[in-house]
Amino acid sequence: APKAFNFAYIRYRVLRPILKGYYKLFNLFYPGRPWTTPASILFFEKALNKDMIGLEYGSGRSTLYFAQKLKKLVSIEHYQGWHNKVKKELEVKEINNVDYFLILKENTPDAIEDIDTELDKLEGSEPRNDFVNYYNKVNEYPDGYFDFILIDGRARVKCGLNAMKKVKSGGIFVLDNSERKRYAPLRNALKDWPQVNTTTGLTNTTIWIKP
Repeated sequence: APKAFNFAYIRYRVLRPILKGYYKLFNLFYPGRPWTTPASILFFEKALNKDMIGLEYGSGRSTLYFAQKLKKLVSIEHYQGWHNKVKKELEVKEINNVDYFLILKENTPDAIEDIDTELDKLEGSEPRNDFVNYYNKVNEYPDGYFDFILIDGRARVKCGLNAMKKVKSGGIFVLDNSERKRYAPLRNALKDWPQVNTTTGLTNTTIWIKP
């Protein structure tokens, strides 16, 4: 007998193509946008300004986008090839308000493959002993230093827990792919902060405002 239709099937076989079409349309109006939800982009358009200092874990299209929105951006990347690509784009576009750091994955005995599908099998745990220097980089900055922080790279729980205290009161804290089970410890730590959850129907971007 054929398998019964279920939500997962509908979500990925039916909704996904529709949503991809919507993304393409949205990109026409907001070219070069970060790969967060369209609703979060509308929020960034209204909330960010040239008086702000921001930080992102995970670079890419977001780096060029936020550099144009903020006074200064600190960007932290773990992958050499991607860092080279984004650095070249910053140079070509003569963007000079980004402090761009490459912090490589560490070779530790208990390092695990950094693949989302594998990590999702860990029932919410997130062992990240191979990214200690990476997730501790934010600790070099004073508490309350940043107006805006986006967590969208590796070791997101540990990056986020470190970064929470680096956002000033009234500042913006964003976690992309926030629906993933393994990010529950970070969501729990932020539970008393006012939040807005945005979604594509497939993935979420959650925005918190620090009290």
